[in-house]
Amino acid sequence: MEVFYAVLLLVLATIVANTIYPYFPAIPQAFYQIFAGAILSLVPLYHHFVLEPEVFMLLIIAPLMFYDGRNTNAQELRRNVGSIMSVAVVLAILTVVLMGYLSHAILATLPLALAFALAAIVTPTDAVAVSSITTNMAVPERVMGMLERESLFNDASGLVAFSLALTAFTTGKFSVGGGLKHFLVVFFGGLLIGIILGIFAVWIRVFLVRSGKDSASVIVPYDVLVPFLIYLAAEHVGLSGILAVVAAGLMYSLSSNQLRLSSTQLQLVTRSTWHFLTSILNGFVFVLLGVSLPTVWVNIQQDTSKTLPSLIFLAVVLYLVMLALRYLWIRFDWALIHSKPHERRLNAVIGALSGVHGTITLAMAFSLPLTLNGQAFPFRNSLIFVAAVVIILSLLVPTLVMPHILPSKETAVDPAEALQQRKALVAYASERLVQENPSNPSATQAVIEVLNSQATAERPDKRKVRELLNQATQIEVQTVQELADQGVIPSGYANRYVRLLVIKSQMNSNNPFINLTLWLKFVGHRLTHMVTRRRHREQRIALQQQRLAQTAPTADQAAQQAQRIAQERQQSLVHRPARTPQTEAKRRENFLRIENDIYTHVANFLNEVSSVDNQTEVNAVRNYYNARHRRFVSQETTDLENELFIQAFQYEYTYIRQQRSANLMSPALADELYQQISTDQMLYMQENAGTD
Repeated sequence: MEVFYAVLLLVLATIVANTIYPYFPAIPQAFYQIFAGAILSLVPLYHHFVLEPEVFMLLIIAPLMFYDGRNTNAQELRRNVGSIMSVAVVLAILTVVLMGYLSHAILATLPLALAFALAAIVTPTDAVAVSSITTNMAVPERVMGMLERESLFNDASGLVAFSLALTAFTTGKFSVGGGLKHFLVVFFGGLLIGIILGIFAVWIRVFLVRSGKDSASVIVPYDVLVPFLIYLAAEHVGLSGILAVVAAGLMYSLSSNQLRLSSTQLQLVTRSTWHFLTSILNGFVFVLLGVSLPTVWVNIQQDTSKTLPSLIFLAVVLYLVMLALRYLWIRFDWALIHSKPHERRLNAVIGALSGVHGTITLAMAFSLPLTLNGQAFPFRNSLIFVAAVVIILSLLVPTLVMPHILPSKETAVDPAEALQQRKALVAYASERLVQENPSNPSATQAVIEVLNSQATAERPDKRKVRELLNQATQIEVQTVQELADQGVIPSGYANRYVRLLVIKSQMNSNNPFINLTLWLKFVGHRLTHMVTRRRHREQRIALQQQRLAQTAPTADQAAQQAQRIAQERQQSLVHRPARTPQTEAKRRENFLRIENDIYTHVANFLNEVSSVDNQTEVNAVRNYYNARHRRFVSQETTDLENELFIQAFQYEYTYIRQQRSANLMSPALADELYQQISTDQMLYMQENAGTD
């Protein structure tokens, strides 16, 4: 159970960090995750937290690298093979060699083999971390493409070099020729086995789909298991598991046309699953860094043979050397990205600063063995600490510097304008639905409610919602008054309904006096109405008596007749009929009449006051009345609602065409709105097909 609780808390910390990030996006998301992990380290469960290195590489790194390969444009890679080899292999090996000797020179107590291991740890870059820093910055396309391709393959270069360095340290034997041969076998062997197993995995997936076993419960687990199985197979034969899963991911990318031959619902579920999984795993790594740093710090302080300042100095030097190497490599176009002469200096600075280290660096640091020959692995905490400082520096420096050298990203579509136009097209579709379907308010309002909920995820203003609810309640009371005044429903039913309405509406208003005022107004109106009716009745009785007196043969006979009428009336008031199924049916009929009239009047009111600015608040009130109406009136409107949804989507398309014809909407915004409507329509159709 401890393992379960440990993983659960790590995932929760990742979710909390990801939740806070949108409120303060100026700070990279990784820092929130590291801070969340540091807070989590205060929990006793994590005081001496150690993650098994093999488990870390298998469960976290393998699926992340497979996903990166799967989402890479294979044709783009083919066109940039020279750039990939230059940056991800040649530059990576040069960095490992140079920084290995430099680390040994600065920290003489660090064995040369472990110095090379440290250099291999801090060599790989992380394009995901770069993207989190440059979210709102316009990074040159050539540089960003180079960074993405580099991070895909220099991970493997660093991992192979790391494995060689660890082997040399643990065995005490190393030769340049043997090391180079081992590097080539592990590197290209990993690619080869990944290609073969990737093709086989794609074939099985296509076979499952074509044989009718294309349900999400089969395909999604299969896709998730593929990188783990391929990683284990490659590692089992002594090849690079990371390169194997990257190559398998590239096979998925090359076979995208075949993989699309499945249901839209399956593709959406698969995409959502992988997006969720990789998002959690990327955050998981930095949370682990925050959790582990306090333990590493304590262990370093307890080790008197190594001083903390020297480790920090080593980390700073390594970062600066990598920065300089990357600058020179891009400045002289050895990276083969073919920058224009006047752009090379700026591209070199951006490319150097964008060499951010993250997931793989931390993964290799954690993958250092825990023991060697039955004793604690030497320098393990020191290497992890240096790697952590390099990661933090590589995140912090570009965060502070790059906003001053890069312009803000000019998006083709302004998010605020897109949101406003999305609200406007939903308002247009809603208005057209109301106009074209006046006889079906219930189904129409249900469709409008769904359309409005898709338009925006904003939270409604509680004050505005209360105001709308109070106005709607007044409309309810007025409707009941009119029905009672017209004699459509008995006064007793009207009284009971309004009492029920006031009791229920107490939950919708923070001010109970508002509902009390409505109740008093209703009672006063009813009393006035009753007094008026009694006065009219007395006048009619007096008139009848006067006529009887004129027509009766004697006054005594007229008095007796009037007395008999009064007695009959008194008996009718005393002896009321008992409740019967017929009276119950009549009572329900009256209540349904009240509810239908109220619902129609309130729906008309909401349609009239609805605008782009109060769309969210009106929809909240509409949701309340729709839910209440469904409890009173249980009728099947599924088919009608389906037809109304189809109409609504057509109205939304019409709105975009009208705006484009009038040049009131840019082509880019129109395309984005078209895509959103298409997605909504596709999801609705898929969901509807699943319920049929």
